Amino acid sequence: MIFRRYYNLKSKKSAKEVTAKLLGNTFNVHNLSFEITQRDNNIKVIPHAEKSEKIYTLPITRLKVTDNKTGSSIKMMSKPRRIDIGGPYLLLIFIFFAIVAAFVIYFYKKDYINSAYVLAIVALFTFIILWIRMEMGYFDYIRKIKKHIQSLI
Repeated sequence: MIFRRYYNLKSKKSAKEVTAKLLGNTFNVHNLSFEITQRDNNIKVIPHAEKSEKIYTLPITRLKVTDNKTGSSIKMMSKPRRIDIGGPYLLLIFIFFAIVAAFVIYFYKKDYINSAYVLAIVALFTFIILWIRMEMGYFDYIRKIKKHIQSLI
């Protein structure tokens, strides 16, 4: 949903050439290894984080290569791994309920209007920190995966 990213890339090479160039390729992003493999007729970019001791939100990227008139087009879709997305979703739920509580307090409990402001500021501050961390981590991985794929095609 909010963390999914879609890109359309174009290449002058045929779909078979692009697929052959991509498959089996490994590369590093932030000292973390990624491998391009094929599973179930889909090309996937999978992170190897088994030996990592830090907690990351890592993307799984699917590539769909199709032929067109001038070469091929690559549809790229990145989404977080199921195991990683729990933390960001919990924070988004907290932010949502804090904002709802701030609105309820603001409009129905006029005596506690300062509490509504505090809740709204805490929710906004939490969202800003979450988004900055996601931009430095998860979204940066996606940008670098896209850049690497573009360099190969």
